[in-house]
Amino acid sequence: MNVTIDFGGTNIKVGLVQDGKLLAKSSIPAWSDSGLLARLSDSARSVRELLAEVGAELSQCVGIGIALPGIVDSRRKTLTSINEKYTDAIGFDFSRWAKEEFGLPIAVENDARAALIGEAAYGAAQGEKDAVLIIFGTGIGTAALMDGQVLRGRHHQAGILGGHLSTDLEGEPCACGNVGCVEAQASHWAIPIRASKLPGFANSSLANDREWGYEAVIKASADGDVFASELLEDLIRHWSAGIVNLVHAYDPEVVLLSGGLMKSSELLLPRLQERVGALAWTPWGKPRFAVAEDPEISALLGMSFMAEQAAAVSGAEG
Repeated sequence: MNVTIDFGGTNIKVGLVQDGKLLAKSSIPAWSDSGLLARLSDSARSVRELLAEVGAELSQCVGIGIALPGIVDSRRKTLTSINEKYTDAIGFDFSRWAKEEFGLPIAVENDARAALIGEAAYGAAQGEKDAVLIIFGTGIGTAALMDGQVLRGRHHQAGILGGHLSTDLEGEPCACGNVGCVEAQASHWAIPIRASKLPGFANSSLANDREWGYEAVIKASADGDVFASELLEDLIRHWSAGIVNLVHAYDPEVVLLSGGLMKSSELLLPRLQERVGALAWTPWGKPRFAVAEDPEISALLGMSFMAEQAAAVSGAEG
């Protein structure tokens, strides 16, 4: 059994995983603007509460896996760079914390990579050696698997910045510093900002909402809102362009879609497949599209897989 913690921007998910199966899960508020380190003690308390819930002891756990947003050095088990939230955790020694708090070996990884590892080991991409993952959450996260190896790169950012590939060179400025990123054009956080600048927005039902994103656009479009329908078509063009960028960059057999947007996969998946199929240069054929069954636990499963590996290395060294 492994302890897993996924430090999301809104919630921190804690899980106990054994043999690719989630035994128990809990969630606590992230309060990410106030930093990560202040939430470590509450995270540890949640772990112990879950163990008590399933009637297990910490001594039965093999390792701990932690998923983090941002750029992560998985070898040194540290966070090297992140934008705005959790900045206090940059350079923090998670290995030391895990040893002092739990006495367990630890694995640390970027959350999108963790999700892809989880899906490749136990989920919708199980058995695949070449895949890309796109997570449509608050932002747009990505990861890539090539020849059975998750991409990390010399500076630990390979594969995870697909949301920051441009789909409009004259587009919106992005929080990353680039212009026209698919995230700045078509992510949950960016849609209201961009839509408010477009002609016709004032006459749309969307203008009456204070906070809205993917779901509101899809619902308004289904209700006959002309502006929302045009906006949805534009979003599909950007999402498709982002996927084509990943297909051209990483040559996957499988395009795995995840995140809150996929609650509408029945509506969107055929349209994304059609557009990507028409635009991507893949003379060998077409990549298979798949949807993560439970995006909430993908990273937890992936970190359990990595925790097993970390424990094996620790045992060999010890």
